[in-house]
Amino acid sequence: MLKDILSRLTKNADGKPKSNPVRAPYRYQINSEKCRGCDKCKKVCKAEAISGERGKAYVIDEEKCTKCGTCMKWCKYKAIQRLDMYSGEPKQ
Repeated sequence: MLKDILSRLTKNADGKPKSNPVRAPYRYQINSEKCRGCDKCKKVCKAEAISGERGKAYVIDEEKCTKCGTCMKWCKYKAIQRLDMYSGEPKQ
């Protein structure tokens, strides 16, 4: 029962994750020069916030992004950075 309630709180009627209502002080961005379009980040993104064509640089939709960091962990080319929301500098 609890699992069902939590699922309704975190997912839309179509089963897709709701966008994160909490605005974190950082955002994720894909470096187009490093991105090889391998499709790995797009596949692991549960929020379906990453789009683009295979073989070309991908982009992250900040409105859909839940800022979980999974895409950055799976990127073998280190093309995804976590940036400070205000300064735009890489955040550790």
